[in-house]
Amino acid sequence: MLYDFVIFVIVMTMAGISLWLLSIVTSPKNPHPVKEDTYECGLPAPEPIISSVNFQYYFYAIIFIAMDIAGVLFVLYAIGKGNPSFGWIFILFSFLLMIPLSYVMLGGKKE
Repeated sequence: MLYDFVIFVIVMTMAGISLWLLSIVTSPKNPHPVKEDTYECGLPAPEPIISSVNFQYYFYAIIFIAMDIAGVLFVLYAIGKGNPSFGWIFILFSFLLMIPLSYVMLGGKKE
């Protein structure tokens, strides 16, 4: 089983390196200045663009990522249910998952 994992890691590493090298070979070497402009609509920007980042949905994005990881953990728990140490990890992660969830459900950071 360990041998299969080592082969998998080697193959995935080689695939990643080959895709990275392929992107270097096929990428444009001299991009057009229009592509580096703020907007690619063909018109220059009327004034300097000052973009401010709105963190209104930041907490909901964190909850989405946490729930996504929890879904993976639930699948892993269903697969490896016979291992008793994995049950404690599952319980610990479930309690840790409740911290950001309760934060958002109680209102989060109001601005």
